[in-house]
Amino acid sequence: MNQNLSKIISDFQGKVKIANELLKTHLNTDEPHNWGPPIKQVGMLDGKLKYFFHGIGCAVNITETEVVDFDYGSNGRIDGFDYWRLWSFVDDRKNTYPSITSEDIKRWLAEALEAGEIERPATEKDGSLFYFSTNT
Repeated sequence: MNQNLSKIISDFQGKVKIANELLKTHLNTDEPHNWGPPIKQVGMLDGKLKYFFHGIGCAVNITETEVVDFDYGSNGRIDGFDYWRLWSFVDDRKNTYPSITSEDIKRWLAEALEAGEIERPATEKDGSLFYFSTNT
């Protein structure tokens, strides 16, 4: 797998894990992916960090200036990624990834998929999410 792509995915997954833990802690639930009353669609965590549930995902301010947007996979999986989420992640962090383009990410994902390094599960709930292949 392309080393840049591997680092981006790892960084993205690390931030998603932080976001999900914030949701669990501040919304007092072990399953934020099953949000609904009494949990509001939009709100604040600890009175200062915004969150917004959308579709099968959530956008979470993990700091006052840093946002991560992700989708939940089957059974609340948080390790999925797709082109749009990775590109948004990189585009919001130009200081960290100054030379990465959207075309780079598209190409690297296509190469990783063709090489069998990532896969897209057949379950409908996972939608467009990729995961690291269990065969590698």
